[in-house]
Amino acid sequence: MILDPSSNRLILPNLYNARDMGGMMTSSGKATAFRRFIRSDSPSELDMASIDALIEYSVRTVIDLRSEQEISRSGNPFMTRPEVAFYNFPLIALDPDDLRDPTMDFLASNKLGDLYVMMLEHSRKSIQGVLRTILNAPEGVIMFHCLHGKDRTGLIAAILYLLAGVSRENITRNYASSFNNIRVLVKPLFDNSPSDKHHIYRSDAENMHILLDHIEKKYSGIIEPYLREIGFSESEIEKLREHMF
Repeated sequence: MILDPSSNRLILPNLYNARDMGGMMTSSGKATAFRRFIRSDSPSELDMASIDALIEYSVRTVIDLRSEQEISRSGNPFMTRPEVAFYNFPLIALDPDDLRDPTMDFLASNKLGDLYVMMLEHSRKSIQGVLRTILNAPEGVIMFHCLHGKDRTGLIAAILYLLAGVSRENITRNYASSFNNIRVLVKPLFDNSPSDKHHIYRSDAENMHILLDHIEKKYSGIIEPYLREIGFSESEIEKLREHMF
């Protein structure tokens, strides 16, 4: 497995958007640490050698953000690996393979950023579960993922980067780079969907701006007030921040 220093991508067959979250500069002048978090697309198609490579990279916790329906259809290879603690916290009841899915229908006339705001405010229990799992995780890398590694994964990554003090510009750039990584993966979806749904498969910067604008308006541009609202103490918030360094 190769870590591409220009993008932090972990280069593995059938994994397109797996990136180490290290190396991001923060407002304190520190950089986020490597081998703390991997944000990723689904590992469901990985072969045994690739799974072993991620475990060798010290992945010890995997958090699947997909719906139960998605997991039942495609599985998750880490569910049966004794070296890894596996968790599932669906951020939304979504079937992205079904264009008739209510959420997919919602996105025909709304931006992805609107969905991110909806998840932030209405999936609080699942987000709390993700963050408490991080707090209690064993030593090692925490890998969290959804299907393409940009929407549900992008929301959790934004929360963690905000907590670390990463700038709005860098959070947005990190999010927007997803589309270049997954072009090959989503091309069949472009080819088989109407044009009003093509934006669903991209990671346009405006979507992250919508989320960050909401956080700016409701939480003064920082994530700590939100974390307090969903039940985290000051010491827990600080411990979560420490996981990034």
